[in-house]
Amino acid sequence: MNAALVYIVAMQFIALMLAAILAIVWRTYERPRHALTWAIAFVIAAVDRLLNTTLRIWQLDDALLYDIVAAVGCLFSALIAVGFVQRAKPGASSGRLVARAVLAVGLVAFVTSLFPYGQIHDGIWLLFGGTMLAISAAQVIGPVPSSTLPERATARMLALFAVADFAMAAVAFGAARNGGAASAELYRTVLVLLYPPIFIGVGLFAVLLVAADLAERMRALAVSDLLTGIPNRRGFEEAAERAIRNAQRQRQPLTLVVSDIDRFKAINDRYGHVAGDRAIQHFARRLERIVRRGDLIGRIGGEEFALVLVNTDSLDAMEVVERIRSDVAAVAVEGPDPIVMTASFGVTNLRPDDVTLANLFARADRALYRSKIEGRDRVTCAEKMELATSPHGKTWVTSDRG
Repeated sequence: MNAALVYIVAMQFIALMLAAILAIVWRTYERPRHALTWAIAFVIAAVDRLLNTTLRIWQLDDALLYDIVAAVGCLFSALIAVGFVQRAKPGASSGRLVARAVLAVGLVAFVTSLFPYGQIHDGIWLLFGGTMLAISAAQVIGPVPSSTLPERATARMLALFAVADFAMAAVAFGAARNGGAASAELYRTVLVLLYPPIFIGVGLFAVLLVAADLAERMRALAVSDLLTGIPNRRGFEEAAERAIRNAQRQRQPLTLVVSDIDRFKAINDRYGHVAGDRAIQHFARRLERIVRRGDLIGRIGGEEFALVLVNTDSLDAMEVVERIRSDVAAVAVEGPDPIVMTASFGVTNLRPDDVTLANLFARADRALYRSKIEGRDRVTCAEKMELATSPHGKTWVTSDRG
């Protein structure tokens, strides 16, 4: 077996391994369609290598057969690009994307057939492969601040692979123009040196990207509340701690709000747990509807929620929370039995001596407790509460329907 045949068989084995890995990932983890597309692409690459092996073993020297093999290889490149588009645009139609990829391969095959067989054919196919890699790189990277490290690394490597493909195409065109054994040998040497790293690298970075996406998905699930979709206690506390550090560094005001649905056990007892779940979802939606983009919302317990209002002092926060309280009381929970419910709130602002989020939670919880014992459906500010209970104060300060 000559060296070229060994090289082709090794590439076929690598293609099958990458296809198996991506297929297992697709089958095991929520079936991301781009992983399946990439698995199919590497199966097609393995078929391409098998056809190459067959042509060499049987020593067939037919230009049409070699162009068919090259077209199969380009279909691999096109499907790789389709997978990256699917990942970037989940709503895009897979059927249309694949149809466009096949049409593009067919168009390139037609253009190639207009030229005599030789390195010029290889140059056209390599240009097509480089273009597909460039498209893939453009689909991976989004706005730089929001892109992840795996995305940035993948985009850069795909761009590098595209440049390498274009370089190989240039060498192929040069060999076709110059003719001669030396030019042809140079082209084959460049192809053997550059193509395997590109092929294997595309597969490895596809696997890396799928793994990174799954890790991010798992992390998001770990910090999200499954019922409402907003952060759970862990996710909220992580984000709130960062917001506190930023506020202290920028010397900006920040307010923590804790809230509790009034008489939630009675809702469960009277209407059932399904209705109770609807009430929790309804409350979360009312919070999201009123707070600003950039503020934090979290479900920190059964019927308990928390807010962090950034760059907001307690006076402005009282106005915001009062709107939330009124909105919750005014809009009934949808369902077979419309449920009218209320909520109580405790508010506190960030102080210079606050070291952790726990300091704010302790004060806000005391204010929430005061709202409860004062009759529920009201907002209590911890700072005003402390002022009112000082030696010169007279009463608790709360905001209610009256």
